[in-house]
Amino acid sequence: MLQVKRQIYFERFQKHTEDLQKCLNKGDYIQAAEKVWGAFSSFINAFAYSEVKSIIDKKKEFKTLFNKLSSKRDYLTSILKKNFKNVDHFTSIAEGLHKFFYGGRRYPENYLKYVIPNCAELLKEIKKALIF
Repeated sequence: MLQVKRQIYFERFQKHTEDLQKCLNKGDYIQAAEKVWGAFSSFINAFAYSEVKSIIDKKKEFKTLFNKLSSKRDYLTSILKKNFKNVDHFTSIAEGLHKFFYGGRRYPENYLKYVIPNCAELLKEIKKALIF
């Protein structure tokens, strides 16, 4: 199983996943988009061997960590496949939401209403898999 390397990042991961749901409940898709990235990034840095800074490296590390975790928790792969083509698809969406938050990308509201809850579902299940 995965071992937490940095407790502060794990706590941030938990907080971002909780805040993500609150933002969705309020219909605040701008903040929710950044919470997806915050949870994604914090998850990586909590479990990676060393702190990961570049987006490309974060995407690679997430794939490695997700594959390790899902090998022990089969249902994570089912949730991923229900909402995304594969891990790379999810990581690209997370990156796009991060860029959206900072104004570097535009998305129609209907897209955000569809994709952010899917990201939230996967991140919530990752959190559950790590805690239980």
